[in-house]
Amino acid sequence: MLRLVVLLVASFAALAAGQRGVDEVLKWQKVQYSSDVPSRILAADNGYIPVNNIPMGAVHYKNRVFVAVARRRWGIPSTLNVVNFSPPFPNTNLLLKPYPNFQLNELRADLQPDENRIVTVYRPRVDRCDRLWFVDTGMMEIPNNFTIVQRPSIWAIDLKTDKPIHRYEIPQKDVDSGYGLTSITLDVDPDNCEKVFVYISDLQTYRMVVYDYQNRKSWRFLHNYFFLNPLEGDYRIQGIPFSWDDGIFSIALGNPDPRTKFRTAYFHALSSNSEFTVSTEVLRNETAAQRHYHGNDFQLLGYRGANSQSSIHAFDADTGVVFFALIQQNAVSCWDSRKPFAPQNMAIVYKNDADIVYPNDLAIDNEGYVWFMTNSIIKLLYTRLNLEEYNFHVWRANINEVIKGTVCDPAVKANVNFVQRFATDGDSDRVTFLEFKDKYGPGGGPYGGWGIGDQKRLNKHN
Repeated sequence: MLRLVVLLVASFAALAAGQRGVDEVLKWQKVQYSSDVPSRILAADNGYIPVNNIPMGAVHYKNRVFVAVARRRWGIPSTLNVVNFSPPFPNTNLLLKPYPNFQLNELRADLQPDENRIVTVYRPRVDRCDRLWFVDTGMMEIPNNFTIVQRPSIWAIDLKTDKPIHRYEIPQKDVDSGYGLTSITLDVDPDNCEKVFVYISDLQTYRMVVYDYQNRKSWRFLHNYFFLNPLEGDYRIQGIPFSWDDGIFSIALGNPDPRTKFRTAYFHALSSNSEFTVSTEVLRNETAAQRHYHGNDFQLLGYRGANSQSSIHAFDADTGVVFFALIQQNAVSCWDSRKPFAPQNMAIVYKNDADIVYPNDLAIDNEGYVWFMTNSIIKLLYTRLNLEEYNFHVWRANINEVIKGTVCDPAVKANVNFVQRFATDGDSDRVTFLEFKDKYGPGGGPYGGWGIGDQKRLNKHN
C-alpha cells in the first residue's frame, strides 16, 4: 500500500511537471481556407462543407505546420495544407493554405486519375533532409460511396523550394487500394539523403508496406502481430461507446545500432494495448517479405496497460524516449527505451480531458519538441461536432522539460525491472463489440469501418 501511494504521488507530481512544459500552439473551431482556394470552389455544391473538414495530421517544420485534411466526406477543397505560426500562442483559427498549391490539391471534375494531383493525405512527415513525405491514398472515403480515384502513391516535396520532387505509385501487388494507408515512417541514412526506406502501416489489410526510395521498388510484410487484439477493440471516449477493428497503425524507429547500422522498429495496432518490435534489417530485405514464416524476427515487446490504445507514437533520438498518443486517456505518455517495457515504467506527460478528444497525430521535430494534434472526430462520427467550440488543437511539448523527474527521464531509475508482456487478471474486460449500423466508423479490418465490406459500394475509376 505504501509503495502504491508513493507511485501515485510521484505520478501526480510528474504530471504537473509535464503540463508546465507544454504550449498550445494552434486551435480551430472550424477549418477554413485561404484565398488560394478559388471562390468558385467554395461556392460550388459539395465544394466546401465546414463540418466535414477534419484535420487528420499535423507536422512541424521551422515556423510552419503542415495540416492534412483527409477526404472522408464531401466538401473538402484541399487535402494538404500549411499554416505559418508565431508567438504569442495559441494562434487561433488560422486559414489553411493549400500546399504546395491549390492545383496539386484540386480534384478533376470527372474524378479521373491524374498523377499531377493528390486526393487524400493523412499524416505527412518531415525528414532531416528538408523533405516533406506523405502517402496519397488516391481515395474519396465517403460513407456508402467509397471512390477509388487513382492508385495510392508516395510523394516527397522539397521544403526549400516547395516543389514536388518524387512520386512513386504503389503497385497492385503491394496494396489493392489506398484505404488504410494512414501513417508513414521515414528511415533516412544518417550520411546519405538518397538512402531512404519508407514504412507504411496498412491498418485495413493488416500489412506493412516497405518502399526503397533509392532503388524505386516496394514490397509488403504480413504478420499476425499486425492484427488487432479482439479483446481490446472496444472504446469509450467522451462517454461515447464504440468499437473499431484497426490493425497496425504506427511505426516508430529507434537509433541506428552502432555496429549494424540497423534500427529497432516499434509498432502496434490501434486496437491493441501491446507493443511489438522488429529490426529494420528484416524490413529492408525484400526476400524476407516473401517468407511464409518469420521465426523470431518479430517480437512482443510488452504490454502498455489497460485502456492504453495508442494512435501514433514516436521515438526521440536525443533522449531515447518514446511518446504515445493515448486515445482513451486523453493524454500523451512516455517510456524510456532503456528501461523494461511495463506500465510502471511509463508516465503521463500531458493530459487534458476537455480538449484532447482523440489525439490522432504525434511527431518529433528537430528542435527538441514533440508535437501532437487532437481532432474530435469521435464527435463527428457518433454525436455532433459543434463548430462554435474549439474542436482541433495542436500542442508542442519541450521533451527535456516534460520528462524531467518522471520515470521516462534517463536520470531516474526504473520503477520495476521486469517486462510486463500481458495483461494481469482483472486488468482488462472482455470484448463486447457494440454495433453502430447507422454510423460507420473509421476503422480498418476486412470489413472496413465505413462499411466497405460490401464491394458494390466501391466505385472504381481506374
